[in-house]
Amino acid sequence: MTRKEFNLPQKAIDGLRNAVVTCDRPAKQLQNEADQLANKLEQRRFPESPEKLKKVRDEVKKKLKSGKKGEISDFDKEAFGGKVQEAQNYELRNEVDRIMKKANFNWKPLEITSKEAAAAYSLARLAPNYAEIARVLEEFNRIPDFKPETVLDYGSGSAAGFWATISRWPDLKEITMVDLSDAIMKFSMDSLRKETDAPDDGRPFVHNNINFRRHLVTSLNTTYDVIIAHRMLCEVGSSETRLQLIESLWKRTNRFLILIESSRAEAFGGILEARDFLLTQGTLVDYRKLLKTLEEKVMLSPKVVRIVEDYNLSDYEKFVMLNEAVPPGEVVPTMLPTATVMAPCPHDLGCPLGVHNACTFSSRFQPIRADGRRSEKEADGTEETKFTFMILEKAPRRINAHTERILKNRKLGGHVTCDVCTAFRGIQRVTLSKKHGEMYTAMRARRDGDVLPINLRTVTSSGIFDVDN
Repeated sequence: MTRKEFNLPQKAIDGLRNAVVTCDRPAKQLQNEADQLANKLEQRRFPESPEKLKKVRDEVKKKLKSGKKGEISDFDKEAFGGKVQEAQNYELRNEVDRIMKKANFNWKPLEITSKEAAAAYSLARLAPNYAEIARVLEEFNRIPDFKPETVLDYGSGSAAGFWATISRWPDLKEITMVDLSDAIMKFSMDSLRKETDAPDDGRPFVHNNINFRRHLVTSLNTTYDVIIAHRMLCEVGSSETRLQLIESLWKRTNRFLILIESSRAEAFGGILEARDFLLTQGTLVDYRKLLKTLEEKVMLSPKVVRIVEDYNLSDYEKFVMLNEAVPPGEVVPTMLPTATVMAPCPHDLGCPLGVHNACTFSSRFQPIRADGRRSEKEADGTEETKFTFMILEKAPRRINAHTERILKNRKLGGHVTCDVCTAFRGIQRVTLSKKHGEMYTAMRARRDGDVLPINLRTVTSSGIFDVDN
């Protein structure tokens, strides 16, 4: 069961304060800018594909043209040398741009170009970003023996990923922070310095081994046990470029890749796209390499050749059969290292929610404000952030992992009804009453997004519904 609140460590709060007071603008003004930015980011849309943007623009232009009156004649075009037509086209383009912007089709990557802008962003997002990442890292409670030595925070921003990983794994040997913005990188460096009497640039960092970079190390030999990409897919404008980024990060991770995005359906769609890409490419056999390797080792059997040349088999079926057919110790090469979903999905199949419904999670946290005011969103001063995430692992799926996920937990009088994402039967509904004793108590204590605390056994009935017990 996950924690109820994920609040910033005191060292993170102190570091943020020390960095904010060095800005040229007063803290209250920076907080006002942070509040405006927070509202803007909350409404921010995931970038649409160029194809969809063109389609929408064409539709808007068509509707505007159909509603126009007084189009000029061919005679007028000749008389005025096309000047009127150019003016009308210019007016039409401006009108289309205005409508597209109003309809949230005006996506641009987030740009932070000054120290004050970095401070405003950190005031707006450090606490909620930390809450999101810390909540996702709770999934590693299921693997208590896993202790990474190296972590890459890609798109590190305000250093929320640093604080979340250090809080989770205090003995972490090395953490690398990558961000394109020089301003946010310098600001986060200031916030990560220890409080000493030394000059700002001379103060040591709170961790002995932090690396700051603008770009990834070119060599694929530099790898990390865990890679975190928090709200980074929404900063990439096209699907093709996003998948190139995912492939690059996947090749650099030793074991886990963590993707976190907003709770919007299109952001969840971006995560599903990355998930399906890695799952598919991880089972797509590199047939040329396989045949060449086995032939060189004089291990190529007729059975392997038959499987490779059988066009009635799917790529996944060939992957499974070839793993059984190759000699012991031989690895079937794939286009990318094979991936499985560690969380939140209890399976590697297609998402039963589809692309129009997001699998969302939430974290509660205490906001950090530079103006001393208390948050008015909740009576206790806390706030809630919603997000979606995916943890992908370079390892075979664990047998009998029992990671069915609670999508919706309805706590009613004397009973609970849960919608549960299961490993093999999609979304199932489970109902427990007080007569179920400890199971009922355990279920009632769970929140949306938690792992189901009981093991399901599905009994197939003759009706249209299955029964879980």
